[in-house]
Amino acid sequence: MMSRELGSEADSLSAANEESPERGQSFSYSRIIRSVLIFSFVGIALYGVCAIASDYRSIIAALARFPLDSLATVLFLVAFGWILRGFRFHYYLRKSGQDVPLVYSVSAFLAGFALTGTPGKIGEAMKGVFLKRDYNVRVTKVVGILVVERLMDLFGVLLLGSLSLLLFKGWIGLFLVCAVLVIAAGMFLCMEVIYRPVLSWLAGFRLLAWPANRVLSALLSGKELMTVKIFMVGLVLSTLAWAMESVSLYVIMKGLGLGATLLEANFTYCFSTLVGALSMAPGGIGGTEAGMIGLMTYMGISYADGLPAVLLIRICTLWLAIFTGLIFSIYLMAFPKTRPDQAH
Repeated sequence: MMSRELGSEADSLSAANEESPERGQSFSYSRIIRSVLIFSFVGIALYGVCAIASDYRSIIAALARFPLDSLATVLFLVAFGWILRGFRFHYYLRKSGQDVPLVYSVSAFLAGFALTGTPGKIGEAMKGVFLKRDYNVRVTKVVGILVVERLMDLFGVLLLGSLSLLLFKGWIGLFLVCAVLVIAAGMFLCMEVIYRPVLSWLAGFRLLAWPANRVLSALLSGKELMTVKIFMVGLVLSTLAWAMESVSLYVIMKGLGLGATLLEANFTYCFSTLVGALSMAPGGIGGTEAGMIGLMTYMGISYADGLPAVLLIRICTLWLAIFTGLIFSIYLMAFPKTRPDQAH
């Protein structure tokens, strides 16, 4: 009963502060492509420096020797993980009272990957533009779901990482710090008594009224999804999805002849993902790579030997995700769905 009241209140706030469909439709190819190109340039520059600091010839040789069957396995695991997270997005939409087909939900979710190279992946909220246009889903509703998605991603990665924690005793302290930050963020989302008075006060100022009401609406929409049942379903899907990428790093390390067990590769991926996410750097770039290199060094793998594995897992997860998102976003922009209320 309480969640329905909160959902209605969030919808009321959204209706009062939502942008018009015309404004949402102004989102263009050029804006997406420009963002992708800027982020890609930064990433290429960073990876270029890393390669030069090592031996780029040996890196190229190592990647060229990587077994094609192992690459196919990695791509399958990564894609399957994306589908699981897309289904989770669809589940959240349905629990938020939005009647959106599964295929469209997954397509919109994948389209959001185009702007995954933004701080905290907040650019993925662009999928709300498509849902607003085609199914009249309020953008603040999608932003609220995005907040919960990010939290569940982190909870899933935390759960996975904890399975290997005892193998890296020297890193337990840092891992627990990350865990505390994630849990605190989840608790904050549920504590309306803290953020509502602050945002309501800010809404009293003319210049701050619009963003304050929008943030409050998004937080209330996210809180609506933090019930025990929805949380557990989201946690299971998140854990399985991120396990696919964790296993992918293990396949890559084995394919490159690096000595690592599945549990070691699992912690390496999970911890570095947490570091990248909590750093709020665009796409976690820099922090994620540094975390992987640091943990591989801890396992006795040299920088020169470990770098090809880091580059390959990031190509197959981050960079392939951006490319996939670009394809799906262009597709959704090129073929808008005509809603019944828009038909003539």
